[in-house]
Amino acid sequence: MSDLLELDSTTWHRLRGAALDKKTLCFELLSNRTTSTSASFIIYRARIPGGWLLTVRPHDSVTFVPDPLHEWNGGSGD
Repeated sequence: MSDLLELDSTTWHRLRGAALDKKTLCFELLSNRTTSTSASFIIYRARIPGGWLLTVRPHDSVTFVPDPLHEWNGGSGD
């Protein structure tokens, strides 16, 4: 799983091109900003049944965001 957490832009685009393979998780890089100058993180999301799988780097964390209709556009709504 750690290989998926370390996707760079080139790798992500290559995997996106393989989206027809139902066994491939395609991660999308989300834009983010923070008010802290010391905090730096990268968030990716993958569309999975029932919602989104999110990965956060460099914290090596993974979480599920329920969204059965996949309506979330990736923003925080502010």
